[in-house]
Amino acid sequence: MLTFRWVWAAAAVLPMIGTATAGTDAELLPSDRGIAEVVDHYIGLALKKAAVTPVPLADDATLVRRLTLDLAGRISTAAEARAYIDSRARDKRARLVERLMASESFVRHQVNELDTMLMADGKGSLREYLVVAVGENRPWDRIFRELMIPDQTDKVQKVAAVYLLRGLKDLDRLTADVSSTFFGVNVSCAQCHDHPLVPDWKQDHFYGMKAFFSRTFATGNGNDGFLAEHGYGDVRFKTTEDVERKARLMFLSGAGSTSRMRRSRQAKTRKKSAS
Repeated sequence: MLTFRWVWAAAAVLPMIGTATAGTDAELLPSDRGIAEVVDHYIGLALKKAAVTPVPLADDATLVRRLTLDLAGRISTAAEARAYIDSRARDKRARLVERLMASESFVRHQVNELDTMLMADGKGSLREYLVVAVGENRPWDRIFRELMIPDQTDKVQKVAAVYLLRGLKDLDRLTADVSSTFFGVNVSCAQCHDHPLVPDWKQDHFYGMKAFFSRTFATGNGNDGFLAEHGYGDVRFKTTEDVERKARLMFLSGAGSTSRMRRSRQAKTRKKSAS
């Protein structure tokens, strides 16, 4: 299960792993190797294939400054830097990373980063939700699920609903944002035509993703409302050949689905608030 901290540690190397593993089986590491060895191996392999000579290793003073800035959102104090530089422990780098990622500063910094990334339009904030989610090191799939299908009877998840509430006025943009942010694929151009450079991304993919949100609506006012679902709201679009189609629920992988994001918990909440 991918926890938030593991995702953070692996995110930078995954694109290079994807490039490096296109080689022979002899270049692949066994699955039981540690994350540090995996990162070093595949980054080194990708650099070699790209004929790029890596820069020399950073010295201790530079490393402690960069790691503290990246993980805690601040530069290291003089005492922290001196303690790291003077340490003779062979695993001091790993210890530094573990200490920083276990700190309150790490949670605070990642909350700031994620809130800015997820709410880039500035219309609302997920801060109250993210403080709990990152602080508890919730798995990334759970964070995604709670943003897409929040249980609004839960005080914290009600804040998570802001992500969809502020995006429902423009489902095209919401579809593009979710695809880019959570799937790492920008399919916005497939709104008008099949992707000109990536044969696997077609209009069916864009509108198939949009179909997951098409029945969703908000009750109440703005970001303080509740998410609910209509019993109607099929998505239709025209192809470049001017043929009208009804979109079927489809993920970017091409896999289809026969069910929608149901809001039964929100329906119960609305009944409670009405009584």
